[in-house]
Formats: sequence, C-alpha cells, structure tokens
Amino acid sequence: MDPEFLKLFGTMMAIMIPVAVGGGVFVLIASLAKRRGKRRIPSASSEDFGTVLDTVERMEAQLQQVEERLDFIERVLPALREGKLLPEAPARSRQSTPP
Repeated sequence: MDPEFLKLFGTMMAIMIPVAVGGGVFVLIASLAKRRGKRRIPSASSEDFGTVLDTVERMEAQLQQVEERLDFIERVLPALREGKLLPEAPARSRQSTPP
C-alpha cells in the first residue's frame, strides 16, 4: 500500500475515533437530560433500578472496548508514521464448540 495513504488513514482514525466517542457521549447526555426533564418518576422500583444498572454495565463494557481500540490505534500510529510494517498478529487457535 502507498505509505502516504497509510499516513492519511492513520491520521484520520486518530482524529475520528475520539471525536465520535465524544459526540456519542454528548448525544447520550443530552438525550438523558431531555428525558429527565419531561417526566418525573415519583418512586423507582427495584426492577427499574436493576434495568438501569444493567444498561450502565453494558455501556461501561462498550466504552472499555472503544478505549482498547483507541489505545491500539495510538500504539500503531507511530509505527505507521515511521514507515515500519506492522508486526503480524499471532495465530489464534480456533476452539470448536461441541454440537
């Protein structure tokens, strides 16, 4: 591949990933604030609390995955800028699941 393309792609990814994450967080906060202003819940049941807790835990897991991907890109970009080839990933052994 063209080294200039790789530099451009790396730079674009370094800019777009944090912007997308920040924009997603902003939209989430804005929509939650809008919902909170529209309705007042007199009391929350334990089921509602459990649902909210599950949602928050799922979002934390997704955020952790995004952070891991961002860390990877941040580690790979300097190598791309220096023109180094990326190291090959070790082969993963596929475990077959019993039918």
